[in-house]
Amino acid sequence: MDDASEVLSALRLGWSVAEMRGRNRPGGPSGDIAGMPDHTDHPLPLRIERGKTELRIEIQSVVAELAHELCVDDSGDGTSFTAALGDKAKLLSHVRVPKAADALQHALDVLGQSQPAQAGSPAQVSCADQALQVLQQGLVTQRAVVVRRQQAVATAQQVLAGTREQVRAATHSPEARAESRIEARAEAGAAQAQAEAAVQLEVACRDAEADGVTALEEVVGALKQDIEASPQAAAQAGIDCIRRCQQANADAARWPWADLAELIWQFDAHVQDRLAAVSESRAIGYQLGRGLADCYWALDPGEPGGSTSWGFLLGERRCGELSRLTGRLSGYMGEYTASAIAGSLEVWKDVARNSAWRGDPYQADLALYLQIRRWYELIILGQDPTTLIGPAAVMKNYRTLGRAFQLFWPQLVATIVGLGFLVALLFLVNVGGAAAWVKTLAGILAAVGLSLAGLTGTLKNSAQALLKRLRQDAYTDLVAIAVQTAPRPPSKADLQNAISRRELTPATPN
Repeated sequence: MDDASEVLSALRLGWSVAEMRGRNRPGGPSGDIAGMPDHTDHPLPLRIERGKTELRIEIQSVVAELAHELCVDDSGDGTSFTAALGDKAKLLSHVRVPKAADALQHALDVLGQSQPAQAGSPAQVSCADQALQVLQQGLVTQRAVVVRRQQAVATAQQVLAGTREQVRAATHSPEARAESRIEARAEAGAAQAQAEAAVQLEVACRDAEADGVTALEEVVGALKQDIEASPQAAAQAGIDCIRRCQQANADAARWPWADLAELIWQFDAHVQDRLAAVSESRAIGYQLGRGLADCYWALDPGEPGGSTSWGFLLGERRCGELSRLTGRLSGYMGEYTASAIAGSLEVWKDVARNSAWRGDPYQADLALYLQIRRWYELIILGQDPTTLIGPAAVMKNYRTLGRAFQLFWPQLVATIVGLGFLVALLFLVNVGGAAAWVKTLAGILAAVGLSLAGLTGTLKNSAQALLKRLRQDAYTDLVAIAVQTAPRPPSKADLQNAISRRELTPATPN
């Protein structure tokens, strides 16, 4: 396709927008993060070894680059959508105080280990001391974060001072003409406004991180007092204090998330409108990429209904639309990619409405993440789905043999009959006691049977489209089974029945 590069970029943009929203959403999925065993000498991580903040920044960079490439970044009033998204996401991240939040959660996990122990036991006292150490170390780390944010504020203020000086110079320049002064003053004024916004953002981020220090100091002080006053009750008191701080942190993050979510919604509407006006294929690519990624990044597994539930994101209507969008872009994909994706969507549609198939929530979440990752590899990275088929899987598929017999049964029967009469003729010749007419008849029937088999075989060989169809049918089901990553079904037939409902099949030349 002539516009394959642009459609692929639109697919990536849609996918990245969904992932960007999911990585910023409170309580949203984190993907598969393996982490690093240590950070000594700054070892270089793979993508799955990067932290949540690093991955969030990465995907926002991808969105910004693709939006610029597709000319959908301009909001219409001269401002950049992706720059505004980056600022709001940055503020939200600091309001959540990730370092302090990690320390609080770690301390909560340590204190939670003391709950099964008997009240007042040494195990409870030991857990309270361990939690205190975790919180104190987290406090040191959080104070270092505040120092870095203060340095960022100072840097932004220096830039602001420079832009103000540029405005004064442009206003009072005696050498420049009036028109030049007006133009220079406008440019300097725009730079000053941008610098002022940057200072406000950095100050807000610093203050949010300072609130994290305050929260940790509060918990550390309260836990120290509880340990000194009543070591037996310190663990439960620490748990209560940490949970209050976590709730306060969640409440503080509500309005920054609401602002970011609204801006993402506006950006999504803007992109869909612009791409639809430029190219229907690009608009479809954007919707397909975002819709497939939303199956994981927009999901809230505990939500019984609504736009974040299993029943909506992988429901009948949305999966049907995603299959149709996939079919419309099948020409931009590999031969078996579209039908394989349609088959795996049918599987996940059954998983979504069958809690027994989903099974353990953690395993279902991991399986769904692996599924969208595989979709990404097939559509955007262009992986050939037949490479996922296991060795000898074609020969093990009895449906392939049945399909082959349906197509070639005339020549198979004729060949068997002809060979049977040929064997009979040879037997009669060697025995020598049979009548001449019997031998003649056996020879004629053998010749006719073999000739008929050859004729029908020749006709079949000329029907290349039919042979192509057989090969495609054999591979399509195998590919669909190999592509899907759903949990183990309640019965083996459930998986095959789901895949057989797909409405997409590879194109076959006439």
